[in-house]
Amino acid sequence: MFENDYNITGKHATYLKFLAAKNSGSRDDDEVSPTSAKIFERYIDVYMNAAIWGLLYKRTAPRDTSSDDRARIYADAYANERENCVFLYRMVLLLDKTTQLAPTERVDRAFRYDTQENKKEEFVANMELFHSYVRGGIEEMYEQFTDGCSTRDDYMNKVYEIMTAFKQEISGISYEDELAKLIR
Repeated sequence: MFENDYNITGKHATYLKFLAAKNSGSRDDDEVSPTSAKIFERYIDVYMNAAIWGLLYKRTAPRDTSSDDRARIYADAYANERENCVFLYRMVLLLDKTTQLAPTERVDRAFRYDTQENKKEEFVANMELFHSYVRGGIEEMYEQFTDGCSTRDDYMNKVYEIMTAFKQEISGISYEDELAKLIR
């Protein structure tokens, strides 16, 4: 698990490249190129965050092959982030609501199928489910981080806005309540 290169294709590759600085080709930190918002440093950073976003927003997406665009996450990136990727994989499989499984089955799926020879097919299906959350998360991040943005400052303000709203959601403060306070 997370030992080989992984190719992301189609619009998901385009979005991933847009979100990562790796693709920007620009040396000026204040400049936003038309091909990159430079919100994340590396592809693997987008990938790991996308797993969380896909899960939080209950968003999955099928593999897109509508274009020839490809982005590769190399095995060495996985090697450096293996512990985090395995944790995210297990968390997604435990919290996934797309299937009706008993708690013991969820635990088996998250912690055992990747090591059992007789569960190879299930493991492949689980990895595909995980990657569908990654793809859904990439779509969600792209949509949220790029809405109405064209300059580096726009992107940084959008990141701040999204992270502030996220923090408030975790703290139990709804966005609507905050708006109501400001209007009064």
